[in-house]
Amino acid sequence: MATDLLNVPENPAKGFNKYFRFKLGRDSPSDARNTLLVVTTLIVAVTFQAAINPPGGVWQDDKYSPANCTAVTSDNNCTISRHAGTSVLYYRKKTGYELFLAVNTLAFSAATTTIYHLLLDSPYQTEVMLCIGSTNFAYGAAVAAVHPPKPFKWGLISAAVFLPYILRLFSNFIKRYK
Repeated sequence: MATDLLNVPENPAKGFNKYFRFKLGRDSPSDARNTLLVVTTLIVAVTFQAAINPPGGVWQDDKYSPANCTAVTSDNNCTISRHAGTSVLYYRKKTGYELFLAVNTLAFSAATTTIYHLLLDSPYQTEVMLCIGSTNFAYGAAVAAVHPPKPFKWGLISAAVFLPYILRLFSNFIKRYK
């Protein structure tokens, strides 16, 4: 602790970022791992919440067409043009919603991948992997639940889900044969 005080930069404004970076010898790998676990867990929580309640929220009620309809029955021409519980952003800016969803999914997947790799070979590894897999499926179900009942671009979402796993495998492959 006393050695940390000796490493404080003279002008904290100039060396602030450099001082707080990980330094082997000063910082323990266990502390770095624990910090990464906290940060990635927060990212998972935030991105999961954003998937359930996307920007703009969700519609609170159904909207029927034509406007004088109050319910869809077999003997009228009413249809639901907007479903309760679906994303407002999708109806207002479809491209913005799809971009948000892809980036949010990428962040969620990168965070769960990081947690997976940080907890390899730990006690209860099987249970942790089961939890991560279940959380990934729950995320997909949440996205599907708030998406309007229209065709869905699963290709973009699948790419965002698997990209962090593929990059990690590629990185490990390069390190192994370098």
